[in-house]
Amino acid sequence: MKNFLNPLRNLASAVGLVITCVWMGCGSPTEQAADESAPAASRLVNVAVETLTPQPFTHRFSVQGNVETDRNALLTTEFGGRIESVMVREGAQVNAGDALVKVDTDVIERSMAELQTQLDLAQAVFDRQERLWNQNIGSEIEFLQAKTQLESLQRSMATLNEQKDMAVMRAPFDGVVDRCLAKTGEFAAPGAPLVRIVNLRDMKVRAMVSDHYAGRMSKGMPATVIVSGVDTIETRVGRVGKFINPANRTLEITLPLPEGTSFLPNMFASVWLEDLNLDSALVLPSSLIQQDINGDEFVFVAEGSGATRTVVKHVLEMGMGSGDDILVTSGLAFGQAIISKGATRVVAGQQVNIIAE
Repeated sequence: MKNFLNPLRNLASAVGLVITCVWMGCGSPTEQAADESAPAASRLVNVAVETLTPQPFTHRFSVQGNVETDRNALLTTEFGGRIESVMVREGAQVNAGDALVKVDTDVIERSMAELQTQLDLAQAVFDRQERLWNQNIGSEIEFLQAKTQLESLQRSMATLNEQKDMAVMRAPFDGVVDRCLAKTGEFAAPGAPLVRIVNLRDMKVRAMVSDHYAGRMSKGMPATVIVSGVDTIETRVGRVGKFINPANRTLEITLPLPEGTSFLPNMFASVWLEDLNLDSALVLPSSLIQQDINGDEFVFVAEGSGATRTVVKHVLEMGMGSGDDILVTSGLAFGQAIISKGATRVVAGQQVNIIAE
């Protein structure tokens, strides 16, 4: 019997030793709970936030244009003949009405001399017939024939004078002689270009705008005209066309340029048109906006107060974009804290720790 109890005593001692070791190694239940809560607190994701405040927003779009002026004339002669004299040089400043080129008028002058002889005779005959008619001498038909002959010759003389005047090309407006193709002694054919005159005081830019923007265009819209390497001019839309070109679906606009600009006709210009200008708007950088699997654009907002907050997903309705900024029309309000850094590492409903950016 004594030999039978010894193994039982040894087994009980071994079991007691195991229980003692387990109790001492693992600690109490309270200590285990404390150890589990510490890692949970340390797993909060650190994020930075940006508070939404009212910001100015301007939307602009670019079109291409061409610098023009209505006072850019390539003059042609109306009267054909040998060029008798060229009275201007390239670069010369001229006034409206100044003579530029004169075509030989010898033939016209001889015709005028011959006609003048006939005119003198007709005048003498008419004067005599008029005196007789006033004395009731002679027939009425003779008086009317003399009067008609005189008036006909006077009209012929006026026509020759006009032709003689056409032989002298004159400046139609004040400007600068930019090009002179006329040379003394050459033959000038009617319609052949001889002189170009340019006036840079009434400059404008003509541009073509896609019909996509037709509803936004209006007279007086702010605009910036840029000619690379020359100058940048602030102006406004002066005229908006009333016709859509069916060939390229564009609308024509013109923008006046101030006097003294360095632009020249036919320069290529880039025109920035400002179709929206808000003093207070809700604007977000495009880098903060994400897109979910449904194609909806959203941002994460840290809601709550203090250092620990809750992540909430806000689906947005977007408006126009300008550079890196996008106008938000719905889904956010001023004063909300947008997660600006760490947004890709969080999900909706998660607790996050706010840090200074």
